[in-house]
Amino acid sequence: MLLAAPWAQATLQTDTGGTIPAGSPVGTVFTATLSGYTAGLNANPTVSQLSVNLNITGGYNGDLYAYLIAPNGTLVVLMNQPGVALNGFGAYGSGMNITLQDGTTTHGSIQNETSGSILSGSYNAEGALSAFNSSQVNGVWTLYFADLASGTGSPSLTWSIGLTPVPEPVDLALGLFAAMMLALAGLKWICRPAAVSNSN
Repeated sequence: MLLAAPWAQATLQTDTGGTIPAGSPVGTVFTATLSGYTAGLNANPTVSQLSVNLNITGGYNGDLYAYLIAPNGTLVVLMNQPGVALNGFGAYGSGMNITLQDGTTTHGSIQNETSGSILSGSYNAEGALSAFNSSQVNGVWTLYFADLASGTGSPSLTWSIGLTPVPEPVDLALGLFAAMMLALAGLKWICRPAAVSNSN
């Protein structure tokens, strides 16, 4: 996986997804192994910011439950029956194409969604995705998804992870060293002694 520029946000395609059985609290586990992901000189970067892209067709949005597990074992709940706590039956739309991220004000929390529409745009996850900060980027990422009630068919899922890796300290050190060397070279030029002429 190539990174366009050091420490830039990158979308990493994960498992292509599959079907989530309706009415099964056992749910389905999707895994994706990220390897060879680098940031500058850092061959094994950690996460500084993460988002999750979910594209779901079919099913009933208010029945969905999902969490993501990082390679270091950190678990964050992405959604837990959106809207159910507000109206008892939840968001009654069928499908979504959304990005879960921290701090978005576009739609607020996915947990507060009660719409009957197909959902789109950015939402805050049920849990704080910042919990993944400092996790290794490379490794096995596990997405668990369940449709907790039957009757509307089994939804189909595709997903991906977007993340920004932490800059590697050695890169920063090299950059600071280069800047210091340039500054010293300029100082040496300014402070060099004037040429002494010999009139003899």
